[in-house]
Amino acid sequence: MQFWIVILCLLGGVGLGQGSALAASPSLDGYRVQAEAGGTIRGRVLYIGKPVRPEKIIYTANLSVCGNTREVYPIRVKHGGVADAVVSIANITHGKAFDFPRPVLDQKKCMFVPSVLLMGPGRLEVENSDPIAHDVQLFARFNPESNHEMPPGGPPIELPLPHPETVTIRCNIHKVECYVVIARNPYYALTRSGGAFTLADVPPGTYQLKVWQPELGAKVLSVTVEAGKTTTANFRLGR
Repeated sequence: MQFWIVILCLLGGVGLGQGSALAASPSLDGYRVQAEAGGTIRGRVLYIGKPVRPEKIIYTANLSVCGNTREVYPIRVKHGGVADAVVSIANITHGKAFDFPRPVLDQKKCMFVPSVLLMGPGRLEVENSDPIAHDVQLFARFNPESNHEMPPGGPPIELPLPHPETVTIRCNIHKVECYVVIARNPYYALTRSGGAFTLADVPPGTYQLKVWQPELGAKVLSVTVEAGKTTTANFRLGR
């Protein structure tokens, strides 16, 4: 049975480094850069529920590169935690500058790589490392939609993504897709193996902390941050 594979392309998941095109922007949709002593939010996204079974994708084109089938896990659980979930502060208005790395998405062996990508508003570079053609179709609400063919050995393409939202990028040839999360503020993180996350340099205050995973949905917690201290916040997601 053939189906769409859903992969998070974010937002990380995923280190922080040099900025994207708007990394140094002093404001974005009401957010302003304002240096002050902050605290840290640290925690895990824990999985509760039945064991996650892999799903199978059946390829119908370019089998010499793609293979016939591939098993993927729609939820990656290790040591009881969910990897590649997006954790963010929903209601913050000021704090540190954007510091996400330059976002690059590749297509390797008929899959989007990395499987998780998180970026600040700016431009996304998409590459094709396979010796076959792919296409890149972007579906969005606030950003420009587009559809590009990517021949083997061709140059990367750049997709303008100036507005915060979650967009879908799809390869219709091989029936795979991914989500790209464009952050509204710099306080976004992708959970690592085991479900761990850290948000640093958070100004003191009380915030709505949100987690989202495409198969498990979203959940919100209220957290209070104090300067120089670490606040622990653990989510539990299941199905």
